Parts: sequence; C-alpha cells; structure tokens
Amino acid sequence: MQHTDVAASARGVGTGRLLQGGRAVLVRCAGPFAIYAVFALLIGLPLALVLVQAVMPGLFAVQDGSNILSFEPLARVFNSAHVASSVLHSLELGMLVACTTTALGGAFAVLVQRCDIPLRTAISTVPWLVFLTPSYLKALAWVLLMSPGGYLAQFGLLPSWLGSSFFGLTGLVFVHTLSLFPLAVFIIGNALAGLGSELEDAARLSGAAPLRIWLRINGPLLAPAIALSFIATFAEVLSDFGLASTIARMSNFGVLTYGIYAAASEYPVDFPAAGAQALVLLGLVLLVVVADRLLRRRADPRLISGRSRPARLYNLGKWHRLAMAAALAVALLALVLPLTAIAARALTQTLGHGLIWSNFTSANVVAALSLNTEANDGLLRSLFYAGLTAVIASALALLLSAQLERASPVLRTAVIGLSLGSVAIPGIVLGFGYILVWNRLPGFRDWPFPHYGNGSLLVMGYVAAALPYCLVVILAAIGQLAPSLTDAARLNGVGTVRRLLAITLPLVLLSVVTAFLLTFIRTVFELPISQMLIPQSGPPAPTLILRLFSHDRDGLASAIALVAMAAAGIGAALVWYPLQRFVKPRRSAGHVHAGSSPIAETGTSP
Repeated sequence: MQHTDVAASARGVGTGRLLQGGRAVLVRCAGPFAIYAVFALLIGLPLALVLVQAVMPGLFAVQDGSNILSFEPLARVFNSAHVASSVLHSLELGMLVACTTTALGGAFAVLVQRCDIPLRTAISTVPWLVFLTPSYLKALAWVLLMSPGGYLAQFGLLPSWLGSSFFGLTGLVFVHTLSLFPLAVFIIGNALAGLGSELEDAARLSGAAPLRIWLRINGPLLAPAIALSFIATFAEVLSDFGLASTIARMSNFGVLTYGIYAAASEYPVDFPAAGAQALVLLGLVLLVVVADRLLRRRADPRLISGRSRPARLYNLGKWHRLAMAAALAVALLALVLPLTAIAARALTQTLGHGLIWSNFTSANVVAALSLNTEANDGLLRSLFYAGLTAVIASALALLLSAQLERASPVLRTAVIGLSLGSVAIPGIVLGFGYILVWNRLPGFRDWPFPHYGNGSLLVMGYVAAALPYCLVVILAAIGQLAPSLTDAARLNGVGTVRRLLAITLPLVLLSVVTAFLLTFIRTVFELPISQMLIPQSGPPAPTLILRLFSHDRDGLASAIALVAMAAAGIGAALVWYPLQRFVKPRRSAGHVHAGSSPIAETGTSP
C-alpha cells in the first residue's frame, strides 16, 4: 500500500510539473503568436490575396469558382492599351515630380537652415502645415482656383492658355510638387543639420568660393539624402490616390491607383484586372524599396562626429529679402492659396458669382454643423471612426511594443521590418485586399464583426494603415526605458498588465498621445481606404467630399472640409497642450522619486 501511494504521489507530482511546463510554454509562445496573428490578419492576408487573385482569376468568382493558375489577367493588363498608358503615365509623373520636388525641397531646406533670412522661424513651420493637409483637398482647391470660371480667372490672373494646360500632366506635376516638397525638406534638411562647418571652414581658409564649396564638398556629402528624397517622392506619387481621383480623373490622365479603384468598384466588377494592376503597382513600389535599401547600404556617410561644429548661417546681404520672398511665395502657393480657396468656396453660394458681398452665405457651414443632415452625418461619422481608430491603433501599438521589447532579436527585426515595409503599401491596394478577404474568402465573409459593408471593417482598415506609424513612435519611447524599472515589480509577482499600466504607460504617455493624435488627424482625411470600404450606413467625410465635388456641390464639400480641419486641429490642440504641461512635471518628479512609487516600494520591501 505504501509503495502504491508513493508511486501515485510521484505520478501526481510528475503530471503537475508537466502541466506547469506546458503552461509556461504556452505563456512564452502566446506573445509572439499574438504579434504574428495581428500582422497576418491586418496586413499579410489581404496583401497575399491581392497577389493570389492576380494569378488565380477564378478563385473568387461568384459562379464556377476555381483555383486554376492562369496568367490571363496579367496578359490582359499588359496587352491593354489603357493599362499600358496608365503605367507609363504613373512612371512619367513619378519621375517628373521626383525631380521638381527634390529641387524645390532641397532649395527650401538650404534657405531655412543655412541662410539668415527674415521670418526664418515662421517659414520653417510651413512644410509641416503643408504635410498635414491632405493631397486631395489641395487638388480640389487648385481646381477651384484654375478652372475657367475659378477665382484666379475672376481676378484676371489666369491666362486662357494656362487654364487649359493646367488640367493634364502640367497641373499634376505642379500640385504634386507643392504637396510633396515637405518630404524633400525633411530628408535633405536632416542631412544638412548633421553637416558641420569644419569642412567648409577649411575650404574657405584655402580660398574656395561658396559656390565651389557647395559643388565640391557639401553637394557630394548630401548626394545620398538627395537620392533618397528622389526615391521617396517617386514612391509617394506612384501610391497617391488623392490627385489620381481628382485632377487626373478630370483630365483623363489615367494612373494605376485609379485604375485599381475603377476595376474593383465600377459595374461590372473586374477583380482579376484589379488584382493584376495591384500586382504591377506593388512590383514598382517594391523596386523603389529595394533601391532605397541598396542606396543606404552603399552610401551612408557619417556626418556627425565628436568634432562637429554647428554650421554658420550665410549672410545673403542685399539678396536676403529676395530669398525671403521666394520662401513666402512657396508658402503662398502650397498652403495659403489652397486653404483660402476652400474657405472662400465654403462661405459663398456659387463659384461663378465670385467674391462679391451678396454671394457670401453661411448656409454651407450651417449645413455641415446641423444635426441629421448628410454633411453632418458624414462629418460625425469620420470623427467617430478616427477617434475609435486612434484608440485601437495606439493601444495595440503599446501592447505590441511592450511585448517586442522583451522579444528575441529575430522577432523584433521581423516585426519592425514588416511595419516599415507596410508603410510603402498603397492604401488602395490594402483596401482592395480587405474586399477580397471579408467579401469573398469563406470563413471570413460571415463574421459578424468585422463585417463587409459595416463600419467595423472600415475601422479595421484604418487601424491596419495607422498601426505601423503608431508602432514606430511608441517603440522608440519604450526602447529608452531601463529594464530595471519593471524587473523589480516582475520579480515580486506584479502581473504583466499591471506593470504595463502602472509603470510603462505613465513614462511613455506623451509618445502614446502623439501616436493617438497623428492617427486621429490622418484618419479623418484618409481617402483610399474610405473609398474602397464605404459602409452601408453612409460614407465618411473624405468620400462624401469627393462625391459632392464630382456632383457640382463644391460649396458644401468645401464646408465639410473646412469644419473637419477645424475640428481635427482644435481637438488635437485641446488634448496636446494641457497634457504636455501635465506630463512633463510628472515625468521629472517620477525620475527623482522613482524608488518611492507604490509598486517599487512593494518590490523592494523585505
């Protein structure tokens, strides 16, 4: 009996240890599995179906579906004169805009960072304001300005030949350049900031003139940044849907992104053609990403060293006012004129009657602000979706960042690489992938949440587009925290959730709020995914604005855009400034008294 009891006890102990070991393995694997599952569901699966659809055209057919491999859609796309011209148009537009944007952004960065011009601080904020304004709103504003009966024509500032030539390649290059030059300013400006004055001083002491210094010293050192600006702008133009659905569509200048939208949304729906065009677009974007990687590997000059000295500002002498006028002209064309045109159209009855007193009205703004109107419903819908998306994306990014901080180097590198790579995926391709998954794929189309045609799927698409940006912002902040801050709590049995909420979150709160606000502002004006995943309950603001413009109701569309910009800006300011004042003193106090936090006290007590 005693031997039997001992054996049973030993078996019980062995089983218990086995269960504990299995539970530990499950807990250890749950984190990485959750990370992979989130990325697979949000980005990997939609993108994979877009690629599969291009080579299996019958996979999602309503009748007689098949999984036979066929290159017929690709052959049809490459043999189509319309698609071929779209590819050539996209490449031509991308190359031209990359050249003009890099030249304008580089010159603007040099003026603001290296020249002593009046109003330099105020002018340096212009690229940020232009960058935060959606491209389709700038495009619609220039339509109001440059159309035959537009504002510039009414003031006699628009020659007839210029108005007619604007709606085509010339106008697209012009608006794209003004819209994307901040990207070149950021890239080249960062390289300029790291370029000290020691090499210039040495060349100057040797008798070199400023032009020679820039051609022989600064130019070669800035060449990688200039090339990177060219590549990034080219990729942005290829992926853009804002100008493709406005000026390009009005000018019959077909580009790839609008071709994908047309094939997937117009009747009869042609999923194989949309998939094949998406595959071509992804291939072009992938080539750009590979070129970027090769460039960074081959040419990455280290500009900052321990001997670097701040660069001196050039005194332009009598030319300084002319330089300031040039910078202000860029600000006028890229920001002031488009926003003025939107505001003027929102506050007038018709475009043709111009800016006379009797034409002014508040009816459009009142309609946008009045409850139970189509305009107000679309506006509130967008603000609600944007707020919900910002909460989900920020919370998800915080959880993923906390998990990644303790993950293996392989998993961390894979997730960060996938996040940065997914930024390059055009929104129109991601939206098309969501249609395939949630409308065609068995097992997904019957899910109650998210569901195709429902606002939940639109929010999910928004989250997928915003998650990489949130992850980069929050992961950088969590990476600065010392592991000892949470180690003591963990050793004393404090759970993962409590450690995250009580220790990590207060220390990275400012970064979490930054990610939240960036996502909120970006989502309010997000167009490609809104256009592809319109809920049955009604369109969000970006889709409604575009539809109203195409139906000659541009006054109401401008009012919605104006109220949306004001609501997003005021809401972001109301959150950001009080929180910034509140968080900084707490962070400072927390640093001094870190050992007296409740959890730390619990963890260190004997």
